[in-house]
Amino acid sequence: MWLDFVTYLHHHGHEDKLPWYRGKEWSYLRGGLTTLDRDYGLINNIHHDIGTHVIHHLVPQIPNYHLVEATEAAKPVLGKYYREPDKSGPLPLHLLGILAKSIKEDHFVSDEGDVVHYEADPNLYGQIKVTAE
Repeated sequence: MWLDFVTYLHHHGHEDKLPWYRGKEWSYLRGGLTTLDRDYGLINNIHHDIGTHVIHHLVPQIPNYHLVEATEAAKPVLGKYYREPDKSGPLPLHLLGILAKSIKEDHFVSDEGDVVHYEADPNLYGQIKVTAE
């Protein structure tokens, strides 16, 4: 289940909604740039630096033991298109809030359009009615 969360958070949960490109708007570069790097603290090394997810998508041939170095080299080239991850403490507890927010807000993308973003389904959790007694 941990790896599901790791993978999910590489594609969801940024404060700016990440676009999904389709049709004529999609390109390999655009697809790679809509992923996110994450800092997993002490867990980074256990997972072979998979938190360096953007460069992994842009140049998948780079071996995992060069991902951190490649990411640092790519940052100046990517400029504003690179989203710097929040730094973690020893354990990535900061990601729990990001995960919860994303699960609450990122339910689906529209069936129409070449550039779409995750949207919330207002009916997913039902309507909570508050009544005064």
